[in-house]
Amino acid sequence: MKVIPIFLFFVLFSQVNGQTPSLRRDVLYRISEKDYRPTFSCIATRLKLGMRKDLALKQLDTLLTKEYGDMFWMYSCTGLYFSTKKILPTSYKKKIRECWKKFTPYRGDTENHFLMYYSSLYLMSQEWPNLSASEWFMHCSSRELQKESEEYLNFWINKTVRYGQIEFDSPRYLYYFITPLILLAEYAKDTIMKKKSEMILEYLLVDYASQYLNGNFCGAHSRVGNDAAFDTRNAEAASYGEYFFEDSIKHLLPDIAFAALSSFKLPPIIKEIAHDRTEPYSEHAIKKSRDAIRYSTELNSSVYKNIFMTRHYSLGSIQGGLIQPIQQRSWSLTINSPQKNNIIFGLHPYVSEKELGMFFPEEPSFMLEKIDAVKNGYTSENKWVGGSPYESIRQWKNQIECSYDIPKDEKYQHVDLFLPGWGTFLSVDSMEKKMIRIQYDSCVVTIVPKTAFILQNKNDNFRLRLSLDSGKTSYFLACDTYDGFNEFDDEKSFCGKIDVPEGKRKEEWLFQSKFIESKLGSGILKIKNGTNERILDFNSITIR
Repeated sequence: MKVIPIFLFFVLFSQVNGQTPSLRRDVLYRISEKDYRPTFSCIATRLKLGMRKDLALKQLDTLLTKEYGDMFWMYSCTGLYFSTKKILPTSYKKKIRECWKKFTPYRGDTENHFLMYYSSLYLMSQEWPNLSASEWFMHCSSRELQKESEEYLNFWINKTVRYGQIEFDSPRYLYYFITPLILLAEYAKDTIMKKKSEMILEYLLVDYASQYLNGNFCGAHSRVGNDAAFDTRNAEAASYGEYFFEDSIKHLLPDIAFAALSSFKLPPIIKEIAHDRTEPYSEHAIKKSRDAIRYSTELNSSVYKNIFMTRHYSLGSIQGGLIQPIQQRSWSLTINSPQKNNIIFGLHPYVSEKELGMFFPEEPSFMLEKIDAVKNGYTSENKWVGGSPYESIRQWKNQIECSYDIPKDEKYQHVDLFLPGWGTFLSVDSMEKKMIRIQYDSCVVTIVPKTAFILQNKNDNFRLRLSLDSGKTSYFLACDTYDGFNEFDDEKSFCGKIDVPEGKRKEEWLFQSKFIESKLGSGILKIKNGTNERILDFNSITIR
């Protein structure tokens, strides 16, 4: 097997203090050898290591010839340019400069899109600071682009750390927050911007760490794709989870190269938090809904998020309602198991032009006609992702109650739960009451539907479909283990409690748990584990 010469590795990384050298060496070698489709990050890796250089330059020609036209192209091109700047042939630097003059990349319409777009413009306008408006696709001068980008980045960071993220806790899109922030933290010349980028990286990663369970991204999600709906270990963010929290990476994606080539190192306390599951704990957090441009009196409503974590499982939820279009995950129970499809969740398959019109600017009826071409399965009664305005959720530790009040003119008049098929059914519809009990490894899941239901076998998994009674239904769910923790007696023990320490109102806390604390609006995050503490104070940026 071909290996990277030790002297070459030392030359490349002697000034870098990232994750462990052996992990970074392994990541870069594997990315350079793997036959990904042409990507800037893979090309950058091959050029830095001097491996398959001819192929890398040929692929770079391809990526610089065709106008791809979006913010994904922008951030990855930026990453290649800065990570290979010292060794990139002059001819290719000129080609890149021409691309940023002639191409017209799309800015996008979501939080992650804007971050990729403006972080790229910030770094590229920093690189060529004195160009006139005619030299940029935006028809703004370098100074104007730098100012606009800096203003947006400061706005987004300040809003996020004080009032909550919009595309929060997404198994897919966290990947597209981390990568551009790594580039900003590494290559921004302004020391304040550089420090802020490092701090917001830590902020997002400790939030992820507190919901991380052996590779799983637990709880409710603003957005989850169809591929990761049943197992978040298949999602893009899992690649960064393994890079930062583990000692090896199974789910390796090429953008991890930019992290491995950077000097950013995760503070040990955050990695410790990702693995400390010695005692069960609860966490409360506040996030924000996506911008509502129609049918709402609030631009961004508050999203109250709860998670209960044990070493065997994690149960997490938001309060219900519609807070993101199409890909919302309102609650989930994740079983810590090597089995595939290890998540239990439920939803009302809501389909409406009003949902699309609330969050997207196009004509609502037109979007409903065309939506399945871009978001496959949205209109299906059998879909497994999505939110509903008719859903209300209450959680207390390992217990959750989901209630639905669905108007009779809504298209779909049922509620579904997904149950992995590898569990062992202990009981269904007992003599005393309708109750389903299923054992998944060391966990026993109890589900009490309040209306009639059917249990369907679908591809070796189960769909639990509840019918409505006068437009209403609800179900109660709890998870117990055999390790001594058992809060559940029966559904009558559930009181709709909110698991926040006495004397602390949930509305006052952006984060509240044993590991992270932040008062709403403060801009200060306290990270703690045992006697160790780390403070991220966005009001006072100290440069060392």
